[in-house]
Amino acid sequence: METPILRTKIALATVILLAGCTSFSERRAQEEQGRRVSAGGIYKIGTPYEIEGDWYYPKEDTSYDNTGIASWYGSKFHGRRTANGEIFDMDLLTAAHPTLPMPVRAKVTNLENGRSIVVRVNDRGPFAKNREIDMSRHAADMLGFKEKGTARVRVQYLGRAPLYDTSGRLIKRQEPDRFIAKKPITPKEDSKVTAAPIEPVDVRTSDGKALSKPVPDVEEKRYAVQVGVFSMRDNAEALRTRLKAFAPVKIVEVEMGGAKFYRVKMGGANIRADARLTLEKLVAAGHTDAVIIEQ
Repeated sequence: METPILRTKIALATVILLAGCTSFSERRAQEEQGRRVSAGGIYKIGTPYEIEGDWYYPKEDTSYDNTGIASWYGSKFHGRRTANGEIFDMDLLTAAHPTLPMPVRAKVTNLENGRSIVVRVNDRGPFAKNREIDMSRHAADMLGFKEKGTARVRVQYLGRAPLYDTSGRLIKRQEPDRFIAKKPITPKEDSKVTAAPIEPVDVRTSDGKALSKPVPDVEEKRYAVQVGVFSMRDNAEALRTRLKAFAPVKIVEVEMGGAKFYRVKMGGANIRADARLTLEKLVAAGHTDAVIIEQ
């Protein structure tokens, strides 16, 4: 026969068991999500960048807790690389943020209906005025604003998200002491000093035919656009392959904190405004971490 005390103990045990199951279920879901977006991902912060006249300054802020407007993105970017090299899947709980490091876990609460979810921040955006975060389509649906398009939310930093290799295995002992943040220093042997810009010379043969001139190398110009920095050369090579439509593209090995990194650069120009045109094309193509650098 059940006594009041026994019934209380059974109810309490059930609550504890259910809480444990929920926590385990959430962990399994996060692990599965990490595996599905893992290929090519790295820990990174990125350097300051400018979009349509507004500057953004990425940094690691473990106390980050802010409110603002959330929007969402979906099929147009589905299957494409995110800003830290992972794969965007609009059916997972992921998000883009202008300044948070990647990948991290963040709690997002819809202040209009009280719903909360935990997302994996692994992309850059949104860049519309006064926007706080850009959610995946599924995340927006879970928070109840997919049909409306936007909602006022609270974003809270929870911690770093784990990385997985291309086979879906958790990468052990790969998490750095801090995210990749400092601007890599180009070794002197990779640096060149160029002359002031001059008008192009029209070279012709004796019969009046114009001679074709090779495209100047990235390093021969004062300004270039850095598209990405990677700790693994294979990732840098993969990005260079995706940038075949742009030329020239070069990978430069740099050192930071005793470790080697690979900088992908393109669009050499002696005039900063010309490099800006290359930057705008890259941002429009989804490479939102691209920045102009002076060589």
